[in-house]
Amino acid sequence: MPIVGVNHHHNTIVFATAIIADETSQSFEWVLHNFLEAVMNKSPISVVTDGDRAIQRAIKYVIPYAKHKLCSWHLSRNAQANIGDPKFIASFSKCMASWWTTDEFDIQWCSVISEFNVEKHPWVVEKGNTRHLWAQAYLTGYFFANIHSTQRYESMNDSLAIVLKHKKTYLDVVRAIEDEISRMRMNKLKADYLSSQTKPFQIIKLVDLESHATEIYTRESFLAFQDELQRETLYRIQEEIQSLSDECQNYILTKYKEKIRHLKLVLILVRKPEIAPAKNSRPSNFHVTINFTF
Repeated sequence: MPIVGVNHHHNTIVFATAIIADETSQSFEWVLHNFLEAVMNKSPISVVTDGDRAIQRAIKYVIPYAKHKLCSWHLSRNAQANIGDPKFIASFSKCMASWWTTDEFDIQWCSVISEFNVEKHPWVVEKGNTRHLWAQAYLTGYFFANIHSTQRYESMNDSLAIVLKHKKTYLDVVRAIEDEISRMRMNKLKADYLSSQTKPFQIIKLVDLESHATEIYTRESFLAFQDELQRETLYRIQEEIQSLSDECQNYILTKYKEKIRHLKLVLILVRKPEIAPAKNSRPSNFHVTINFTF
């Protein structure tokens, strides 16, 4: 049983591995207790698993403050097995991934299950009751390092399974795990070299911002930032809306070459207490919160 995550290069890393005789709640609790002891009782802030009830109970008992999320791939596969309708699966996937508010999600979810007449289906009822574990609307604001599935965990399991077909002793298992970890460490060294010794192409006109990003981000993080920045630069301010409050500025944004769809941008400016700035530091008199509404 590997416990994996991602590093600053977005590569898979192994936090711990365990060999257990069964997959009961008691076994998972033992693994988690020993894992916490190994990391000086620093509990993870988030965890992604499949829908196994035993591990869900163990997580709730041992690390109750960690935000738990269910694997999107397993959810889609279970939707296929339980409902089977491709149109329902598409609608379910949209409910799972959309950045709605919780109220918007509830409205859309009721609409979907009503449209496909599955209000009383046991699987649908159970998923509705556990929406806080899989719907993005209920997970917004929690950090998951862009992990949506247990694919990294499954990938390591698959690699070990291939090795274990011909090697069956506990020592062989340990050596296979060490080989996999060594491969991951080599990938990290390669990514370290690529980030420190090379520079990615800059493709937008915000040269200073993009140049600064290349200095502080690893290559993979920069590419993710660059992709988002490139999409954001497609929006232009069309007009300013008069606000009744001095603390808010309202704008209508329009996307390049799209004349119908408008985006309302609200800047909420909250003045911070005045503090003497450090030498050569930039002034920071305002905290800016940006809310996007369509």
